[in-house]
Order: sequence, then C-alpha cells, then structure tokens
Amino acid sequence: MAITTYRNTLSTGYASTAVILQLESAFDWLGWHGGTVSGICTGVTSYSGWSAVGSSGTDFYDVRPKTSTRTVGIGSTVSFAVYRNVGDVSQVEINRGGAGYQDGDSFTVAGEDIGGGNDMTIVIKTDGGSISYGSTNTFYDKGIDSNTSPWGVMRLEVAPNKIYGDTYWGFQLSGNTMYMTSGSSFFPVENPGGNNLSFSQSFYANSWRGNYKMDVGYEGPFYTSAQFSDTSTNNLRNYDEFTDMTFQSSNSFKLDLSVFRSSLDPNFAVLSFRHPEKSATKLRDNTYATFIIHNYTNDIWDNDDVFLGSITQIAKSVGGETGSNYAPRMEFSTTLGTKDYQDAPVGRSAFHGYAQGTQYSVDGEVSDYYTSMTMDSSHNYNPTYYNRIYYRNNDVDANERSDFNQVDTGRKMPDSANYNAVIKGIPISGKVMPVPYYMPDDFVMIQFDYAAPDQNIQQWDTIEVSGSEIYTVINGVYNQTTRTRGILFCARTTG
Repeated sequence: MAITTYRNTLSTGYASTAVILQLESAFDWLGWHGGTVSGICTGVTSYSGWSAVGSSGTDFYDVRPKTSTRTVGIGSTVSFAVYRNVGDVSQVEINRGGAGYQDGDSFTVAGEDIGGGNDMTIVIKTDGGSISYGSTNTFYDKGIDSNTSPWGVMRLEVAPNKIYGDTYWGFQLSGNTMYMTSGSSFFPVENPGGNNLSFSQSFYANSWRGNYKMDVGYEGPFYTSAQFSDTSTNNLRNYDEFTDMTFQSSNSFKLDLSVFRSSLDPNFAVLSFRHPEKSATKLRDNTYATFIIHNYTNDIWDNDDVFLGSITQIAKSVGGETGSNYAPRMEFSTTLGTKDYQDAPVGRSAFHGYAQGTQYSVDGEVSDYYTSMTMDSSHNYNPTYYNRIYYRNNDVDANERSDFNQVDTGRKMPDSANYNAVIKGIPISGKVMPVPYYMPDDFVMIQFDYAAPDQNIQQWDTIEVSGSEIYTVINGVYNQTTRTRGILFCARTTG
C-alpha cells in the first residue's frame, strides 16, 4: 500500500525552459506520455461529390469522416472544416490533424454533416510521414527555443480507442506562473519556413483544435489566438487558459518537482513544486503549486462523447494560518474544464456537466473547504458550509471549542470518546454529484494538534500512526499560535 515517489531537482539559476523539461521528465517517470505518432494530415488535395444546398452560408468546423481508405485509431481520426458560400462548398481545410495517414488517402464525409445534399470525397496530403511527434519519453510538442514563455503539450491516453479518449495538456510558463489548459486535440506540425502553415490548408501550427466552444473557446481553432508561442503567453491567457499556479518564488533557489504516485491506482499522482533550500517557518513559505491531473474513467460519462481535462489543486488558498481567531482550512479546488478569458464554456469537457452559468459564461471551478476541528472558530470565521472532520479531544488545554472541559464540574468527556481518524476515501471533488472519482486510500488527510506553538512542518516530514503505518506530508495548512494545529494532506509511505 506504500506509494512510490519521484523527485527532480534544478540547480540555482535554472532557466524557465528547464522547468518544462522537468515536467517532461516527471511525466516520463509516470509513463503518461502517449507515444509517437506520424502521418498527420496537413492539407487538402481535392474535394468532390458535394451538391449545392439552398443559399446557405453556414460553415461546419469539425466534421469527422464516415469512411476512409485507411483504418486508424478512433481517437486519431482527422476532421475537416467545411465552408459553404451561397449553398456551394467553397473551401475545405484540415482541423484535427489525425495520425497514421499517407498522401492521397481519401475520406467520405456525410452530406448530412455538411448541411445536406450529397456525400463529399476529400483527398488529403500529409507531412510526409517521416516526421514523428512525441514519444513515450517526451512531450507531444513543445516550444523551448525561447526562455520567455516556454511550453509543452502532453498527450495523455485516458481511454484508448475512444473518440475523445486522449486529453492534451498544455503547460506554459511566464515569470513565476505556470499556465495550464487542456483539450481534445492539438496540431503539432511546425512549418520550417515560418510560424504558420498555409491558412487555406490547415490553420496554424502548434495550435489547439476541435470545434468552436466545444473543444476550444473564444475564436475557435482558426486564429492565432489558438496557437502556442514560446515568446508570449498572451494567446494562452486570453484564449483557453483555465487555471494558473505559482510554481516558484524565483530561480534564486533550487527547485524540486516531486511526484507522489499511488500503488493502489497507478494513474493517480500528485505533483508539487518546492524550493527545498529556501528558509521557511511553515509549509507555505517554500511549497508551491501542488496539483492532481485527472486520469481515470467512470460510468458517469463516455469518452466517445467527452474528454477528461480537469485538475484538482491542493491548498490553493489558505485560511487561518495566522491569528488566534481563525481555524485553518484545507482547500481542494477542481476546475470544471477549459474556458476562455471571457468565461465562455467549452462544452465537450467532461466536467462541463457540473458547470452552471449562461450561454456566455460558466463557473470555472468548485472548491471543497475542510476546516480543522482542532481549533475553535470565533468571530466572523465560522462558515457553516465548510466540510468538517469528526474530532473529539478531552484534553483541557487543547479543547477550546466549548466549556465541556471543566473537570471540577464534571463536564469532561470520557477518554473513550476521543477520536481523530486518518481520513481516507477523499472525493476528487465533494461539490459534484455523482462523485466521478475518489482518491485511493494511500492518500489521506490527517487532522492534528501539537502542544507547542511555532512548529515548522514541511513536505517530506513523516507522521507515524504505528510502526507499519507511516505517512509523508505533501501539503497542508496549520495555525502556529499557542499550539500548532491544522490539516495535512499526506501519502502512505510505509505499510
């Protein structure tokens, strides 16, 4: 039941590009890179057979073929953007590049998928088939030529042989911030002669693909706003960035990227950035972005319909670390899928089914707050909607939640009522029902009360429940006034 761990350390003065490679190595250790693909469609040689339909100018952005001359994996199928002008098909372009094709391969697109009339035959060209993208050890695509805003895209096979079984994860850095997004398709082809391929053939290089507001937001996959650039984060921030996290204070300290992987479910892992040599008096002084990339299947949704593209951030915000009147709280914040800077939703994200809003904006995330019951909540800091962990302690010095500690009046609870369990079965998000996933039991929350103040608890510290049950601290929140008390998120490293 003991987890496995990985730690990659960058020396002081590291470049931002090194952090992208650090992430790449961590996903290599996890075995999450989706392997090598080639034969990506880059253009249309010809299209024929269609018939005019009325005088419509309707466009169809993400048309899948119904048949092809080549059998490929379901999730790697090409898709086309089909434009009609006064009822005629005026232009056909590559949207999703697919994989495994050769020059001259042909596809049949159903007439009903392009506004009616006859089926249409499309013949494509590729990148030549000699160029490979990604590997089992590397990102599917990355931009690290510039140190300004380097990026990497991971192709994660969540549900192989499902139409949307692959999730593409984008990571981009700017200063101390890591921006993240996800999608159901990414076009990795780079034109050696410039930053974009012919727009009339396959839109832009290094860009997110799919249908407008279904897989990508804002302007859709047809503009430079969908394109990654290692010289600017403007596109990602203004387009489909769905969360950002501080991953460092500066490069003046060594940077650890640690991975804690479940032995019960190897697809579950927690990643965390930390400055191991930075002076600290508490966890938050040197521990930064700590998060879970969702990687699971369930019976709630079908990956033939949706893609899984959410994360859960651990201890995203902290309350109650200072001041005797505040009880520490642990936050688990879960994204509801990708959305653009205008909060426009992306409908094909699995978690979109939990989102509420309007046609123009939706909720971006939901948060679980677990309040520490080892400390009283006074004044205006007593939210009734926080999750509570069952806890009893009849220690007179520790119990500040009531006056049941007056021994001389006979109001002290018996020792047999004391209770403080290691909390297992944590929902990936308790704010959504049905819960799509529960963290495996080798990842837990531990509520604690230590009699001395100002105790400095750090990542990699251990908590011994018994000789055969030992946990390692990953992240947490605690108050250090009068006593040291709070909640820690831990993984079982012994037993």
